[in-house]
Parts: sequence; C-alpha cells; structure tokens
Amino acid sequence: MSHSWVLVVAYASACTLWWVLKSIVPLWPYTPPVRFAHPWRELLIALAAVIGVLMLGQLWQHGIRLKAEGWMDVVAESLNQILIFAPMILVPIVRRQPLASAWVRLDHLILRVAVGVGLALATLLIYSTLEQGAPSFVETLRSVYTPTRSHLAVQVLLEDLAIAILFVRLAGAIGPRKAVLGVAALFAAAHIPSVIAHGGNFSDLAGLVRDFGLGVLVLSTVQRSADIAWLWPVHYSLDMTQFVSAQSG
Repeated sequence: MSHSWVLVVAYASACTLWWVLKSIVPLWPYTPPVRFAHPWRELLIALAAVIGVLMLGQLWQHGIRLKAEGWMDVVAESLNQILIFAPMILVPIVRRQPLASAWVRLDHLILRVAVGVGLALATLLIYSTLEQGAPSFVETLRSVYTPTRSHLAVQVLLEDLAIAILFVRLAGAIGPRKAVLGVAALFAAAHIPSVIAHGGNFSDLAGLVRDFGLGVLVLSTVQRSADIAWLWPVHYSLDMTQFVSAQSG
C-alpha cells in the first residue's frame, strides 16, 4: 500500500477510535463553540499572524536562526520553532481570549495526552504492517521517538495550535460546518500544483477527493473534541513516518 493511503487508513482509524473512546470515557464533554464579538476582525488578525509566521519561516530558510552544537542544537531548533510560530500563538494571548479558542483544555490533560499516545502507537502499528518496505513496529518506534527529533515534536505541536487558532476564528465568521469543508478543500487544493506538474490523471484526481474526505473526517473529529492534546501525538507520529520510509527505502 502506498504511503498516502497508509496515512488515510491510519488517520481514519485514529479518528474512529477517538469516537469510540469518547462514548466510553468522559474526557471530552461538549463545550459550546467560542463566540467573538467581531468574528471577521478576529479572523483578519489571525490571517495577519499567519503572514507573520510565513515571514519568520523565510528567515529560518535563509539561515537566520539560533544555532548550537551537539544535543543543544535540538534545544536551539525548538526555540526557533517557538519564535517562528510566536505571531500565531500570541493571538489569543494579546486578544485576551480563552484557551478554548486554541482548542486547549486543561482538565484531565495528562489522560488526554495519554490517549493520544495510545492512538499514535496504533497508527504506527498500522503503518509498519501495511506500508510496503516499512521497518518492523519496534524499529519504527525507535526511529519516530528518537530524542533527536524532539524539535519536530515541538514544531508539530505549534502547527496544531496554529491550525486550531485559525480554524476557531474562521468557524466564528462562517460557521463550523463551512469551516470544516473550506479548510479540507484548501488542504486538498494544496496538492493541485503537484498534480499539474506531473501531468495529472484519474488517480491523481481520486487522490484529491481522498484528501478532501480525510480532511473533513479529521477536522470534524478534532472540532468536536475541541482538543489538540490527543491529536498532537498522532499528528507527530504519522508525520515522522515520511522520514522512516525514506530511510528504509
């Protein structure tokens, strides 16, 4: 099975398991959507923060960043990621908005992260079982969770926070259902340049539909949970499989 389809199966499995767990353990009680007095203003502020993140990312790309030697380089790179995403993370702080506007819930936090770790392990088992040429489950765990990738875990956490902050404000402006469909469509559309560059065919078109459907499933699930604590370990673990596949190839 191709890596793209393995990710689809893995993410879909994680979401399905989350819905099952939600009905069994009371870790995600329903919380009403965050309301803003001026939702379009808040959305524009968040979009301005996105531009700030992109600009700081360009500085990093051009070598303007913190650097260190040895194991301290992981610390330096983690700080770099915090600086890059600072404009987005500061939005709810500067605007004095609740943690819920970034899908952060402090109740039972450790338990919800633990659930995320369990789901992440399940997705890695799916990856090591289904993907052709993937290493064993144990080797996959060693590669994904090596301390040298700690800065990437920080990056993924900040990405999830940034997506949550932007999504909540978009949902406040146009409604959660339209926000889910719109963001899922954007994620799928992001692959269109690659499809065009490779000539495009029916399977590529099917891939865009697949990505859209997966985006709707994941976004709907996370939006219902209003919580990135469980998503973060899953997102990080599956992101790292791209490096595992490259190494095993």
